[in-house]
Parts: sequence; C-alpha cells; structure tokens
Amino acid sequence: SSPASLPYHPYTLGLTLGAYLLVALVLLGDERSVHSIVIQVSIEVAILYLVCYFVLNFMRKPERMVQTLSALYGVNLVFALFMIPVLTILPTSTPDQLEMTTEATKLVLLFWNLAAISLVLKRAFDVPTLTGAFIAIIYFLIYQYLMLYLLPVDSIQ
Repeated sequence: SSPASLPYHPYTLGLTLGAYLLVALVLLGDERSVHSIVIQVSIEVAILYLVCYFVLNFMRKPERMVQTLSALYGVNLVFALFMIPVLTILPTSTPDQLEMTTEATKLVLLFWNLAAISLVLKRAFDVPTLTGAFIAIIYFLIYQYLMLYLLPVDSIQ
C-alpha cells in the first residue's frame, strides 16, 4: 500500500484536513485558544505541503501531490484520534510533576507517528527508508521550533 492507492481528489484532502482540525480542537481545546489551535494546525499543514511541493517537483513527480498530502494528513489524523482516549485514560502530567507513564506513552506514539510519516514519504518520494525517516525527523524539528517561536507556552491562552 502506498499514497498512490489513495483517491486522487482534492475533496478527500479537504475532508481530511477538516477532520484533522476538528480533532485538534477536541484534543487541545482545554489547553489553548481556538485561534492558537488553528495557527498550530495551519503551520503543520504548511510545513508538510512545502516539503512535498519541493521534493515532488525536484523528483519531477508533482502528480503525486494530492495523494501524498492526503496520506500525510491522514496519518496525523489517525494518530490524533488515537490520542483522545489515550489522554483521557492516562493520568495528567503537570509542570511540577511529570507522570512517567503518560510521557512515555506520548513518546512512543510520537515515534510511531514519525515512523508512519517516514513510510509515506519513502513511498511517495521513492527514497530509501532512512531518507524518509530523516525527512520526517527534520519536519518534526522544524515544526517544534516554529511552535516554540510563534506560539510560546506562556501566550497559548
């Protein structure tokens, strides 16, 4: 299975993005304002779009764009949906005391999500597994940097 087996339709991409935004609002609604959640999702969407745009055009395969983005946003949607019950079941971490089970679970899910993203990138870009993993990690680091820079923790509400 690869991004090429996904429906090639912009409406699929739009539905996936809409669902992802709704799940983000559910996941982060207690911690952040709607405005900051929309900004966060928009930044994530933009980073993935730019990565795909540049690599697919460089590889001369721009026809894979919609399917690749649908797959990437879909992977993030599935992991975000999975996080809803996980976060409601596990104890909440506070800045004063980290719950190790909760934080370890989040870390495992993060690595699993990055592994899924790297698999999509590997197949969409026709690159080796390590290259897909490297691109996924770079995406994540850029995303985290932008979140810290554009949405500092003390300005979230």
